[in-house]
Amino acid sequence: MTDATVATQLIEHAGAVILATGAVGTAASALVDASRGLLPNGGVSACGYRHIRDVYDALEPALSVALGQSWEPVLRGYWLNGTPHEQQINTVIAMVRLGLNDDNPQALLDRLLNTSAPGVRLAAASETGGTPVEVASLKDAVRLIKNPPAPPSVEPDVAMTLEAVEPEVTRAEALRTQQAFDALGRFDALVRARLEAAFELAAHDYRAKARLSAAAVSLGLALACGAAFAYADDTVPEGVVFAGAAILGLLAVPLAPIAKDLTSTLRAASDALKTVTSKG
Repeated sequence: MTDATVATQLIEHAGAVILATGAVGTAASALVDASRGLLPNGGVSACGYRHIRDVYDALEPALSVALGQSWEPVLRGYWLNGTPHEQQINTVIAMVRLGLNDDNPQALLDRLLNTSAPGVRLAAASETGGTPVEVASLKDAVRLIKNPPAPPSVEPDVAMTLEAVEPEVTRAEALRTQQAFDALGRFDALVRARLEAAFELAAHDYRAKARLSAAAVSLGLALACGAAFAYADDTVPEGVVFAGAAILGLLAVPLAPIAKDLTSTLRAASDALKTVTSKG
């Protein structure tokens, strides 16, 4: 047997090992994903939700008005089912808009800015130039949305009397309306920023814990296969078998997405080596 033949066999064997290792990683990831229906609270799907729940708790005064006291399971379901993040954020903002009333803007801002946390307070207006959103203007926006003003009806004989006053009144009302909707826009931006940051943290937490769980499962599968091999063939020392199984189990999840590509590359290299040796 020539050196080229040995090298070709080694390459083909390495490709088979990589493909099998990737299959173990894929199976482990599938088992972790399937655990959502068996484990309480959604299993690994619930990982990271705590970051989102913190923001939802801050928005509770509006969410409880819009969705009732059982609002949390409704929004939690979106996360567990993998609804796109942008869709979830837009839904929550719409529900907060729906739940705004004359009583909760101050509570919402206090919670979003964490002014009620122990040892934390919002700096005075003289220090920061004011809060990000004026509560009075936000309340005006809520009133305008829920009760839009009707166009004024003026009697013909009164029109001449109000002619000089009307421009000033109109300008004042227009300025107040603009301030109200500016405050609503800033409030929406504040809510969106908090939600987007929470979803980013939650996604990072979920990915890390899902991969860690899959790695633990793949390690268990590899060790189980190693035990079966050691039982069937006692010519190989058990320490070598279990050490190899542990290494392959730890590599299974990272290799799973690229196992086919690596195998194809090794197969191409083996074919090229065969071609060169046959011509030689």
